[in-house]
Amino acid sequence: MLRVRECLLPLLDSLGDDGPDLLLEPTAGQGRMLCVAAGDLGPYLAALDWHPRAGLCLDTCHAFAAGHDLAARGGVARLLDTLAPVMGPRQGRGSGRLRLIHANDSEDGCGSHRDRHANIGAGQIGTAPFAALLHHPATKGVPFIVETPGPRAAVAADVATLKALRAKGRLPRTPAVAMR
Repeated sequence: MLRVRECLLPLLDSLGDDGPDLLLEPTAGQGRMLCVAAGDLGPYLAALDWHPRAGLCLDTCHAFAAGHDLAARGGVARLLDTLAPVMGPRQGRGSGRLRLIHANDSEDGCGSHRDRHANIGAGQIGTAPFAALLHHPATKGVPFIVETPGPRAAVAADVATLKALRAKGRLPRTPAVAMR
């Protein structure tokens, strides 16, 4: 954690008011990676003195591969409950520190520690967890970016799927869904 603090805290302090935020994104846990489970984020943010420019990016495939079973009943809520202590209170940028969601299904099973993205609904997560994620109060106003494989048409279909899932809950158009 000392290395994280020494390297990142000066960077965060140098960002101007109009500069970008630094987003921490847990990994799928392959190899000897750091910051795998959602609960691992607290010590990193503490090492950065809970800097206001340090935010979170949630990658659905990473979370699933790390062992957060989004496909299980209530899995999305459990993951967001785990993140709640590090997300902090709602601010002008979405839900506290949660500033971005990478939306992708997973080719491999929960806890596989394999970061292999799949198209929405074509992997092990399925579509229902994405609907739950889009409708959860903690994600209101948080942009979603699709990071799925395939040609442009396949990615566009994923965006359309997410938009349809969002529309089923009659939510306002606040969560942006974009291709990457």
